Amino acid sequence: MDPFEVMDYLDNISAYLQPIIDAERYEVAGYEVLGRLHLNERVHSLGPFFENPQIPDEYKWEVDQILYENAVEKLIELPGRPKIFFNIQHGVLGPLDAVESLMEMFHRFEEKGLSKDRVIFEIKVPHYEGELDELSHVMLYMKASGFEVALDDVRVYDTHLDQFSKLEPSIIKVDVSDLNETRSYYTYSEILDTLAFFARKLGASLHFKGIEDPHQLHISWKYGGQFFQGFYLGNPENYPVEKTVKQEKVRKDIHSFIDMHHRSLNRQMEFLGDMDLKVQETWLKNTEISAFLKTLASRIKKEAFRMYICNQYGYQLSDNWIKKEDGNWLRDKGALGKNWSWRVYFLDHVGEMQFNKNGMLSDKYRDIDTNENIRTYSYPLSSDMYIFIDIDPLFLYEKNWFSS
Repeated sequence: MDPFEVMDYLDNISAYLQPIIDAERYEVAGYEVLGRLHLNERVHSLGPFFENPQIPDEYKWEVDQILYENAVEKLIELPGRPKIFFNIQHGVLGPLDAVESLMEMFHRFEEKGLSKDRVIFEIKVPHYEGELDELSHVMLYMKASGFEVALDDVRVYDTHLDQFSKLEPSIIKVDVSDLNETRSYYTYSEILDTLAFFARKLGASLHFKGIEDPHQLHISWKYGGQFFQGFYLGNPENYPVEKTVKQEKVRKDIHSFIDMHHRSLNRQMEFLGDMDLKVQETWLKNTEISAFLKTLASRIKKEAFRMYICNQYGYQLSDNWIKKEDGNWLRDKGALGKNWSWRVYFLDHVGEMQFNKNGMLSDKYRDIDTNENIRTYSYPLSSDMYIFIDIDPLFLYEKNWFSS
């Protein structure tokens, strides 16, 4: 279909509604409004129309208004007061100076009964090429007017986190449809970790879209998604659906994720108990540092690849004991006396060990020396002596402990 034909069939345009599932009750919390054209007994997406740079902005704005009106008509009196996610093309509104017209339209909707707290304006990040200050001004104006604003189409491999803080979005909408592309899952998860952390700092909710299978739902849940959307959870339809239509399906999936997480945590607790016992037994028999590390190295060949001892201020009291490829250990005196308190969470972990009097396992992180994803086990030998044991990446892979 020629995108220019759309203007000849404005009466055939309809707002389709794709359900959005919330993470708290697994119910339909809202709908994204998507444009469709009924023509020749077929339903055509209006995506090519809106994405075509040759289509005049006036045409796009006219079609948007039809979609907004149609969506509100379908949803304004729906029980449960679902939120409505409207795609806003700032690249169209700006040149037309139509932001005020948009606000006036939604003021009329409010007079008809559509409260502002149900409206979310979505602005697509990749489609905006204007000045950041201008976009920030528009988003702040929308929020000051009582509407929520979402940054849409945030791609995991194409994020610009430095921009998000200035834009102050209420919601960050992340597309996970590219998860199945041939890229490293571990790199992908690191970026999602960063994105989730950044969203928390901004006070923004995460909304994952493009969910096409249970694995993508798992990723979306695991990294703190409050809203889920995609073909796996519901296709765009010409009408709203029952709010509990996917509740049991999503509940079953998420319960399986929780069970999987609990099993992993239980295995890690068993590992911690085993490591605590090995360290305690060895330390009781060998309180001289070198003798202790030599004996311990023989007991944890499979689990560890490097270990060392520090005091509570972060100064290293021992050599680095490093496992070679042949399984034997070598002593590296180069790190003796170095201070590691500058490392993120080092002092927090020392304080936690002082309080709990037992071993702990760090989150995953990328090792400075090897560039491998690793985790570190640590244990308080005394009030001023702490052992740190870097877990062998191969052991972590075998246990699938990079995801916890």
